[in-house]
Amino acid sequence: MTALIAAIANLKGGVGKSTTTVMLADGLAHYYGMNVLVIDLDAQANSSQMLLTERGVQEASDQGKGVHHVLASFMEGKPPSAAPFIMPNAVTLEELRRAEEQDERKGWISSLPAHPQLRMRELGLEEEWYSGSGTPTTLSVVLSKFFREAFEPLLPLYDIILLDCPPHLSPLARAGLSIADVFVTPTIADSVSTWGTKQFSEWVGKFVAPDLPQRNFVLITRFRDTKYARSIASDLREIYLKDRWFGPTIPESVHVLNAMDRAAPDSYDTFRGKYAGVTGDVRRLAERFTDFMTQRTGATWAKVRD
Repeated sequence: MTALIAAIANLKGGVGKSTTTVMLADGLAHYYGMNVLVIDLDAQANSSQMLLTERGVQEASDQGKGVHHVLASFMEGKPPSAAPFIMPNAVTLEELRRAEEQDERKGWISSLPAHPQLRMRELGLEEEWYSGSGTPTTLSVVLSKFFREAFEPLLPLYDIILLDCPPHLSPLARAGLSIADVFVTPTIADSVSTWGTKQFSEWVGKFVAPDLPQRNFVLITRFRDTKYARSIASDLREIYLKDRWFGPTIPESVHVLNAMDRAAPDSYDTFRGKYAGVTGDVRRLAERFTDFMTQRTGATWAKVRD
């Protein structure tokens, strides 16, 4: 079985794309023993910092790892390859280290991280491309081809590849979206986020995936249980996105914020320590997403722990 590529994306920022990416990666690795690759295409590098810490992101860059180095190889005309730029086993929870020593490790998370330099590398590429006869569309097409060839050797090595996409449609973002098998759309139950979600759905449905409803997993995040939020959530499910596959609602919680705020590698030792108070939400997210993947691909995944 080769890896499914899932793009976590929305044109509205601040809806929890990076948080969803990391929760999915952790949940699928922990509960199902999946080998996960997280590719961060957003120069803000939020999911990279959540996995590696800010220091780890810089150290990865210094070692020549990261998406900005992949772009550099593209600009230098080198053969498509992503493997040399990946940080393997990005999660260093103590319980996983002990399991690895005992040869009982199940569920790995590797990272192809972003870095603030990514946006500068993007701008340099765009300036070089547009100085000739190139256009944003032709650049996204060429980048898409490069990504497909670079990532293809990785597909047998992972169960799932998660693309944390930026909240815009730059050529890099469009290239990422174009290689995705499925789309995960986090959103917030408010009118502004709902508008952004509808715009994203219309654009992707028109230019990338005409069969988007069958390939779209929608997730309401940062949910506050108010009458207004319940009304917006109901409209999303029953009117605007009624033909989509919905995941569980993720509450706005200090526990989620604490889980993502990894100031140092030893910020927490165990999965339950990291997600104290919201382990059930992570488990339900992983369960619902595996149901979605089974419906999409016919493949099934067995839990390795409850």
